[in-house]
Amino acid sequence: MDLEERYPTTLKFQPFVNDDGRVIEEESDYILRIQDGILPNWPAEVLKEWLYRHNTHMEEYSFLGFEKFQFQKETWDITQIPGRDAFKDEGFCDNFQSVDKRAASNPRDWLAHYMMREGTWNSPIILLDNKSDIYRHPNGRKLKSPYHLLEGHRRLSFLNGLIRLEKALKTHPLWIVRIAML
Repeated sequence: MDLEERYPTTLKFQPFVNDDGRVIEEESDYILRIQDGILPNWPAEVLKEWLYRHNTHMEEYSFLGFEKFQFQKETWDITQIPGRDAFKDEGFCDNFQSVDKRAASNPRDWLAHYMMREGTWNSPIILLDNKSDIYRHPNGRKLKSPYHLLEGHRRLSFLNGLIRLEKALKTHPLWIVRIAML
């Protein structure tokens, strides 16, 4: 399967890959290229964490129109941050809440170790503001409301574990996405 078949709606956002499908474009070059005319409204941190690092998952939300995304970095109190109710698959959140056990059993899980040590994530999660409950996937499935988690599934799961363990900081940075109505 060629790239156009694999990424019918996100090919122009994809990092450059070799014939084996491995990303060959440097992260900094990717960010410059994408911010220069393709997605100028996207913060570098969001491009890196979401589109560059998870490039094979872009198609999932491309129907929302990446060009219309508006980002605002906010700091929320722990009581404001959603839990499993923001996940497309709430079971994912449940499966990764044992951040303490993951850190203890897997010395290579750098994120679990980081979050256990710091009480927060290394990079903000990305939430879609869906308070109006209007966004639906083309397959008819409604996106979560009031917020739908776009990126940061392990981080938000681990944070829920830290909350349970009473090891979470009181505030956390996050990115809120609003979609401009053109």
